Amino acid sequence: MNDFCLWSVTGMAALISLTTLWRLWADRERLAREELTDEDRSFAWRIVIFLIFPFLTFLDLRATIVACDLYGGSVAHWVYGLMWYHLEPSGLTSNQSLIGVYFAGAILQLALAVCMLPSLLFRPHPFLATLVGYTIAFIFGLNLIADPLLSVINMGSPRWQIVYDALPADKRVAFMAVHAAAASIYLALMFSQRVRMLFARLSRPVASDELRGALRDFRSHPDSGRLACRVGLLYDKAGLRRRARAQLKRLKKSCPSSLYATFLEAVLSYRRRDYRVARQAFILASDYPGVAGELKASLLAAAACAAFAGEDIIGALNLSERALEFDDYCLIARMVKVDVFLRQGKKEEAGEEILLAMREGLTLDLEKKVPLDSEAAFESIAQLEDRLGDRIRAPQRDLQRQSRD
Repeated sequence: MNDFCLWSVTGMAALISLTTLWRLWADRERLAREELTDEDRSFAWRIVIFLIFPFLTFLDLRATIVACDLYGGSVAHWVYGLMWYHLEPSGLTSNQSLIGVYFAGAILQLALAVCMLPSLLFRPHPFLATLVGYTIAFIFGLNLIADPLLSVINMGSPRWQIVYDALPADKRVAFMAVHAAAASIYLALMFSQRVRMLFARLSRPVASDELRGALRDFRSHPDSGRLACRVGLLYDKAGLRRRARAQLKRLKKSCPSSLYATFLEAVLSYRRRDYRVARQAFILASDYPGVAGELKASLLAAAACAAFAGEDIIGALNLSERALEFDDYCLIARMVKVDVFLRQGKKEEAGEEILLAMREGLTLDLEKKVPLDSEAAFESIAQLEDRLGDRIRAPQRDLQRQSRD
């Protein structure tokens, strides 16, 4: 049964690896763009897991075999399964040789990750920088975090159990302390906002440049709700989600009744998949005085997206219908209706909505527009603020309802 499960994993990994290679070739022009989408970054992780990880596994296997030969032993039998391998060394008599053989692959992988770090100093293409960064993080996470934890439940490499059995008590404690320190440093670096900012400059250079400019303006005018909201949106665009949430808290504290605070909360809540809060915030933003036309339609359509993502099909349909009342050319609202009709099995109604959108000249291009085009919506809010000034405030009853929710 265990062999069947392992080879089933191999078969699935091989199939996904082949489709990943095909997509890598088919989307080569898309990946050459300077600005990557979330889908592109997800695809980078797919390359790491299903193309690079099998190579790392084979590298681990070969390093173990070579180390076994160097220590005077031999490998009687080995099996490679893309995501795993198994070998049976023989002729190793000392504990030191056992440890050296079983840790040879991990040491080689970590050395490879360290050698890849200088390549980031040359500021490669954003997709290549993303791929290299993800690979380095994956290698360290695999060897310092994942593999030891999997070994505890007998699913990882046997090297950790071998070390535990082979080393004397005092050296065992020292080894574990060194490993715990290395793992802690790795986790600290992964959660470091400074490291994340540096990586954002490599993988998202356009958003990072815009963010640096917005931060300069915001430091000059720290009381501006418009600049605070823009910085929060750009933090999210640059992948700095924690800083974006901190910026939202600052904005809600300084301008609690501002449309900017409500809008930023809606966008960030949708990004972190808190669809209930996102839906309420988008609806509240659409009810602000002066919000009408395309802006109101886009906010209601975004609320429809959140409702659909939260499995409220009827609510999504009603919100999309409301959005189309204010802007008949709102693509997001029409596509939400298409998704709702398809979920309900109404294929003819879905087809009619698509044909209607095409007759109206809509391109059906939803890239960077789900749940809404945040940059266009922000500019519309800024224009609305220029016209209304301090009159663009939420009614007190809506603020009380929002605080209760």
